Amino acid sequence: MEQLLERVNKLPLAAKAGVIIGLIILVTAGTWFLVIQDTEATIESLRSQQVTLDQTYAEKKEIADNLIERRREMDQLEQRLQDALTELPTEKNIDELLAALNDLGKKAGLEITKVVPGNEANEAFFARIPIVMAVKGNYHEIAVFLQEISQMKRIVNVNNLKLGTPVLKNEKVTLTSDFLATTFRFVNAKPGPGGVKK
Repeated sequence: MEQLLERVNKLPLAAKAGVIIGLIILVTAGTWFLVIQDTEATIESLRSQQVTLDQTYAEKKEIADNLIERRREMDQLEQRLQDALTELPTEKNIDELLAALNDLGKKAGLEITKVVPGNEANEAFFARIPIVMAVKGNYHEIAVFLQEISQMKRIVNVNNLKLGTPVLKNEKVTLTSDFLATTFRFVNAKPGPGGVKK
């Protein structure tokens, strides 16, 4: 190495400058090929990975945003189902209904004289449950009672309403009212042969 330096030292100035320029070019080229080129390839690879990760993030964020919205919609549908099952329950729950009708009658000031639940009649997806009822009270009390029935959460229809036999008692005209109160319940489709629903 010393001999090489002595030879270079003995060269004229132009040759020395040429050797130095050559060394600079050689070091620069070596640095380029050994360090910078690999670093640029790594940077390009990382940029490509970043683009892929950004796309994946955007897709997953959209799914997450939609998931929150879908959960909100599902909660609303669940609430609507619960409301619908209150109006049209899957079970008869006649005892609860009769207790509610009795409470409404007492609040209206009526005397309930007859309550006879009938046989359930199945339709396509629901069943009718008739209840023959008779009450005593004045016209206003009967009207309030029927109004309260119409505002119940469970569906109850009143048909064949008859008012009659007015009686004056303690300066109050009392009527008897006979009617048919019909409630409903949801009937699940039963699987037919082979487990297929009808």
